Amino acid sequence: MGPFELNTTISNLRNLRESDLSAYDAVYLGNIYCRIYEDNFLERLDDLEEGIALVKGQGLRAYVTSYAAPRNDVLPKVQKALETAAAAGADAVEVHNLGVLRMVHEQFPGMPAHVGGFANVYTDAGAEVLKEYGAVRFTPNYEISLDEVGAITSSVGIPAELVVHGKMPLGVSDYCFLLEYEQKWPEKCPTLCQKNLFLKQGDWAMRSVGKGVLSGKDVCMLEHLPALIAAGHNVFRIEAAYETPEYRLKIAKIYRAALERAMAGDGTEDESAWIMIGEHTAVGLCNGFYFGRTGAEYVGKRTQPAVAC
Repeated sequence: MGPFELNTTISNLRNLRESDLSAYDAVYLGNIYCRIYEDNFLERLDDLEEGIALVKGQGLRAYVTSYAAPRNDVLPKVQKALETAAAAGADAVEVHNLGVLRMVHEQFPGMPAHVGGFANVYTDAGAEVLKEYGAVRFTPNYEISLDEVGAITSSVGIPAELVVHGKMPLGVSDYCFLLEYEQKWPEKCPTLCQKNLFLKQGDWAMRSVGKGVLSGKDVCMLEHLPALIAAGHNVFRIEAAYETPEYRLKIAKIYRAALERAMAGDGTEDESAWIMIGEHTAVGLCNGFYFGRTGAEYVGKRTQPAVAC
């Protein structure tokens, strides 16, 4: 890996083909929330094999994710997805479940495992157990602060993958909330959850993707990248599984340029980048829980970041 890694998530082959990935270093393939998401890589294994080849053919690292909350009846499908990932030469798999991590550790010992955010890593003790089962990277629980993340990485010795932009995952359910309204709307499953559907009350908002709930505001750590680099972090994700290819590319270009500047010791900001971010922000910006504040607040010099309404 170079001085840093910038990655994202893509759920299906159509979206992968439509996306310009030139600003990324790696891509996670698969939708972690729903088995019937449109042509989900995790269910269409021929597509997964092709997707891995397409990503690696562009000189990028191809990662395969897995379901955030798998039940027993889903494990055979997870097993087949892991087998496909290994056979196709995936560079790592992401797991959110200790049982799936054990599957990877025992059956695919040469496959690096990344622990996802829904594994709920809150402590160094928890991360240490995951490391013993072969985890080489973890996404910390989205509710813990950067200080807590730093304490875990220092103690355990494996890097944290940080969401630096995009809607923060907040929850997952086995039941699709949107199906209750399917008959009342023109959009139907399996494309219904790809629409911009927000639950709003005043300034508060969350985005529903059916079986998953995301923050309504976009996490934005652009002006904090130099501090993240100085703290030793170098693996960053743009959370864009439910975003457009345009969002995925334009936001990545902004962050890649800013990361390259930060790596070179240049902390200057591109003012035009903030305009572009505003054009691709539906509700507003926040920092999640990174600074020990409520997830909807924005902390930084830009107390009122420009956003598109």
